Amino acid sequence: MYFFVIIFALIYWIIYGNFIGGCLMASLFVVLAYSVCRCQSEQKQMILTIEMDSLVLTEGDEAEIRLRIHGITSKINSYTLRLEYEMTSKFRKQRMRKKKNIVWNPQEGDSITLSEMITECDSYHIQICSVSWEDLTGMYKVKKEFNKQISFLVMPKRYEMGFMQEKIARRDLMEQGFEYDGVRKYQEGDRIARVHWNLYAATGGLWVRKNEEEEEERVKIGLSLDDIEKDRISDYMAAFYSISFFLKSQGVIQEIYYGEHKYLLCHIEQYEELFTDIFCGKYELSSDPMEHLYKIPLCEKGQDLQKFLYDMEL
Repeated sequence: MYFFVIIFALIYWIIYGNFIGGCLMASLFVVLAYSVCRCQSEQKQMILTIEMDSLVLTEGDEAEIRLRIHGITSKINSYTLRLEYEMTSKFRKQRMRKKKNIVWNPQEGDSITLSEMITECDSYHIQICSVSWEDLTGMYKVKKEFNKQISFLVMPKRYEMGFMQEKIARRDLMEQGFEYDGVRKYQEGDRIARVHWNLYAATGGLWVRKNEEEEEERVKIGLSLDDIEKDRISDYMAAFYSISFFLKSQGVIQEIYYGEHKYLLCHIEQYEELFTDIFCGKYELSSDPMEHLYKIPLCEKGQDLQKFLYDMEL
């Protein structure tokens, strides 16, 4: 390095007659050349990996995508990295290309965090397209192309069905001590032949024997986006999730119809699989479900969805 500084200084002195100025100019050229070479070396050596702590989030959560940088051994305190990435929502079929500057300090670790606030439920796909940064002088910039991808599911919000919970609690309190396997309370229209007369004699209340269909209670729910505005899809999915979860907590098995597909929901753990299938599948939810299916209600625009679900009756 010193050899090149002396050569440049001599040339500058011969041409301009200023040896000190030649030394300064030569030093700047050498520093720039060194910085450019170092940047190019870092560009070749950089390895990028992408990961998330959880691949299932809830609407309103912040997605934190952790990028790990390997291959660069530098004593520089900080880099300002410019990330270019694409974010795609599969159900809504929206694609956004974004750019973001992130400061990375190699001395503090090999990872940086890319944060995205998620305001709508969907299945998302993020692709890191490139990373660029400048050299020490700020006069030279390098860019490395990548194709690192990660997908994650964003579940809709789920609200408590407060009024229905209170009704169930009152019913259970009234029937406490009168629960028997295979029977239920008498309802108007039940055949007299199904009345359990021994229980009537013991309790004074009318009970009827359940048939096989009543032993396994099922509800058929149809999902349709007809008349649902695009900015209210998340509200619609939240209403469905809240109602369906409440029914499942009461032990009700559900048949969920969307498009031409039917999904049998027997366990609470199936919701992630269900929403993944809805958001990622190529099902058309714009056609009306059959008339005998339960249709998910939705409050008026501007009305509080949580209060609407709390007060509603199924």
